[in-house]
Amino acid sequence: MQEPSVQSRPSARTRAWALVLAGVLAVAAIAGVTVRGASANPVLPPLSPAELLGKVAAAHPDGLNATFEQRSDLGLPALPADVSADEQVSSALPLLTGTHTVRVWTAGPQKSKVALVDGSTESSMTRNGRQVWAWSSEKQEATHSTMAVATRRPAGAMTSPTEAITTLLGKLGTTTDVSVSGTGYVAGRAVYQLVLAPRDQASLVSQVRVSVDAEHFVPLGMKVIADGGQDAMSVDATFVDFSVPKASVFDFQPPAGVKVTERATETGRTPSATKPSEKTASEPKTFGTGWTTVVVTRLPKSAQGDQQSKVLLNSLPEVSGSWGKGRLLSTVLVNAVITDDGRVAVGSVVPESLYKALATR
Repeated sequence: MQEPSVQSRPSARTRAWALVLAGVLAVAAIAGVTVRGASANPVLPPLSPAELLGKVAAAHPDGLNATFEQRSDLGLPALPADVSADEQVSSALPLLTGTHTVRVWTAGPQKSKVALVDGSTESSMTRNGRQVWAWSSEKQEATHSTMAVATRRPAGAMTSPTEAITTLLGKLGTTTDVSVSGTGYVAGRAVYQLVLAPRDQASLVSQVRVSVDAEHFVPLGMKVIADGGQDAMSVDATFVDFSVPKASVFDFQPPAGVKVTERATETGRTPSATKPSEKTASEPKTFGTGWTTVVVTRLPKSAQGDQQSKVLLNSLPEVSGSWGKGRLLSTVLVNAVITDDGRVAVGSVVPESLYKALATR
């Protein structure tokens, strides 16, 4: 095995395309799993939306071994032929298009593994108490870190579909109508169907349908339906087992000869809050609430001057208004405007809402 190397702080050099895709991924994080219906739906005890949400919040199964199939159809524009995507773009694009397999194992709050499997390659994040391993079979690279606080979630950890859906449900507020719409089956298990609908008609999201296991109340399915009626993102649970996985699942050992990077120990400290008067002009600003929130931030100067970024941006449609000029990246769930002066506005809204946010000083 090669000598471990100490990883430096991530570079501030961020490509424009990757930054915009990050906005898309923020919305994609709410997309999980679609329901495969059966000919006869199960008969389950009736639950109100509040009762079902309460059971989801209180659900802490001893174990889980599940396989999910993720599908994405955001309508992203193709990369220009003369552009070779950098590492950030290359890793983001596959998750936003096509079909992918995600495997999940959990054994309590301190043991978990999430693996993205595409063909013969696997990218995974494994946590075993304080020990955290990230692995890429394609690159033959492993990254190891030790958490100072074993109960805290490791920074940068991959999120399983069940975690993503539970986080979404826990953040519901007055901007969402919630209802229970019958029952069904996912991976052969009986589920309740929970429907989330944005109250603001300006959202590009029409509704989000969540499938909740009727026994353990863990989310097993969710799909995001765009305003036009198409299923933009979904993940199907194809296999579910609530028994506790073997301990060996979480005992990661890097193969001999691979590159191992040691990260600094995570202290678990929370950065001190910044007072409003201390905020800088480069910090993101938000406009609106709930499903129609628009985030406006600024590209790093290194990204603004990068030639690849310029070629990518020039391939997008040009737009203009009282806020200035820029380029529009449009998908069925998220729109983004990258201005000529380096600002970026992202939201699950029509472009006009982005223009309004950019015009607000």
